[in-house]
Amino acid sequence: MADFLSMNDSNDWKHASHWQFVCANIYAAAHYPRSRTRHFSMDAMAYHANTLWLFTRSDFMTTMVPISLFAMVAAPLTSLSNIPHLTFWLWLHLLGFNTSNQTASLEDATNKPDRPIPAGRISLRNATILRWTLMPLCWLFSLAYSRQTMYASMSLSLFTWMYNELHGNSASLSRYALNGLGFAAFEAGTTFVARDDKTRLDSAGWLAILLSGCIFATTIYAQDFRDVVGDKEINRDTIPLRFGAPSRVVLLAGVVAWSIGLSVIWGLDSITASLLTLLGVFSGGRFVYFTTVEEDRTSYFWYNVSSSVWVTAAHVLPGYWRFRYT
Repeated sequence: MADFLSMNDSNDWKHASHWQFVCANIYAAAHYPRSRTRHFSMDAMAYHANTLWLFTRSDFMTTMVPISLFAMVAAPLTSLSNIPHLTFWLWLHLLGFNTSNQTASLEDATNKPDRPIPAGRISLRNATILRWTLMPLCWLFSLAYSRQTMYASMSLSLFTWMYNELHGNSASLSRYALNGLGFAAFEAGTTFVARDDKTRLDSAGWLAILLSGCIFATTIYAQDFRDVVGDKEINRDTIPLRFGAPSRVVLLAGVVAWSIGLSVIWGLDSITASLLTLLGVFSGGRFVYFTTVEEDRTSYFWYNVSSSVWVTAAHVLPGYWRFRYT
């Protein structure tokens, strides 16, 4: 092989046979670019993996954490080996929803310019291809666990299509109803995967999913306060735009009411019930006392922390009930 290299790097190739010339170039083509190709492939893989992550990064605290914990307590989780499965199932379906949402929405350049499409990391055409490729992929991946898990995945796909492509998010009533149904589908699928028996849930698990869907349907508009500028640009009908400041007070009342209601339903002791209610007052109270668009944007981090902690606390209450009463 050294002879082939020396011929390829000098003028000796002029005097070599045709066979030697061909072999020398085949060898050079096979070996010289390999490290560069491998390096390029690794860089490309890392770039695209980061792009996929960026589609879902903003929903880590608001979706991944509360729903993962919810599934563990609603299932209930009996094997730690199920945690990677439920986490990846949830993330893959969140990616499917977010690619649908971000290819159908025109607001991201204003509200969320760091997302992959407005940031120029992926074209709208390629993101749309990814969106429709993920849907059957999610179904097949879910079927590997059980038909029931696949039904949850297909239900989520239906609600996603209605919400984004059919513009169910353009009217406030359908927007929040589909949010509740979508989160319930997320939770049902994740809870199935969290179980050893992935074909059934008990009555407490189904009750937890029902309550969670209702919580999201009635409080999810908390996320709309920071997006009022972009929502106004595309004429999206949201509760903050329609009702303004009074909707903040209603949100506070709703969060507190849910805190009290969940305390009764899951049989919390007085101390735990008081802590949950105080957390609800703090979470909802922020929206009452920080009322301008600029303040909503500035307090985005605190919004995520306060709201998500309350949502997460509400989601782990089935675990409290199982521990205390079963």
